[in-house]
Amino acid sequence: MNKAENALLAKAHVLNAKRLTDENYNAMLECGSVNDLFSYLKSDTAYGEQLEALPSVQLSRARLENAVNQILLNRTASLCRFEKMIGEKLYKYFIERSEVEAIIYCAGSLGSTELGEMFIIPEIYKKEHSVFAQRLLLARSVDELTALLKGSIYEKTVDSVISTYGALNITALENALYRQLYTNTADRVKKSFRGKARDEILNYFRLLSDMMMVESAIRITKYYNNIPEAKAGLYISPVTAFSEKELNAFINSACLKDVLTILKGSCYAKHFDFDEDSLPPNATKRAIIRECTANLHFSQNPMVSMLSYSTLAENEAKNITHIIEGIKYRLSPEEISQILVKGEC
Repeated sequence: MNKAENALLAKAHVLNAKRLTDENYNAMLECGSVNDLFSYLKSDTAYGEQLEALPSVQLSRARLENAVNQILLNRTASLCRFEKMIGEKLYKYFIERSEVEAIIYCAGSLGSTELGEMFIIPEIYKKEHSVFAQRLLLARSVDELTALLKGSIYEKTVDSVISTYGALNITALENALYRQLYTNTADRVKKSFRGKARDEILNYFRLLSDMMMVESAIRITKYYNNIPEAKAGLYISPVTAFSEKELNAFINSACLKDVLTILKGSCYAKHFDFDEDSLPPNATKRAIIRECTANLHFSQNPMVSMLSYSTLAENEAKNITHIIEGIKYRLSPEEISQILVKGEC
């Protein structure tokens, strides 16, 4: 590992050390209002300096959520900026993923007059976006959306979904775009890295894509088992640690028990605590967070550390959002705690 890569690894660990601890979470759960939570984040956590500019008087939930998201996105972007400087290209994954998320959101909101400010894009991403989220928000029809995507790497994928379904099927669109994202990213990894470093990075993306497939299979077999058409909505991972036999078993799974049987015999079995007939809530998310936490403790691969930190940071933003929502609906600390997915620092 050269000096630049060592510096990236060290930077990822420095940012990881700023993540919230169990002590922080316990204190946050005791906050009685959004302003109390804001005051705690500002005075007792690594969010303090960046939150100084926000007024505490009549601070809205949305504004605090956006501020936290912006801070964590900028931390990940700082790693991407450094990674780009040393000549690597995994930062492009974050750019393409934000584009995929924007397309899916806008496709599901066509015709809506109440679009939120959901797109926070750091400058490093803006410079290389081929699809601008803010422009997509202007689309009010399928034709307008496809026109905005013309010439982009997503044009053929979106056109194929429309051609297959005769309309813009959102589940099919989401599956197709994420398949494209993970396929493109894996190809990029295979071209840029070799040996153990390549395998470790690919394992990270296999985990994300495979857990998306598991979640899709659980949802379909648990809630739509008697609707044959729902099977068409199953996400099949293009970058996977599952065998071909296991992939076929997912496609043909008839009930939740089938999905659990596949998992129990797979390389991912160690990531799950199996109940008799189900998985605990957020099981796939917990598997991802557990693995990313282990990566930051044990991996010496700077790219894996960067990617793992980004996942843990995104999860932290979601946890804070859950706490804010829990405060809004006056849930008890115990009830909010059950929703959170935490990993050790």
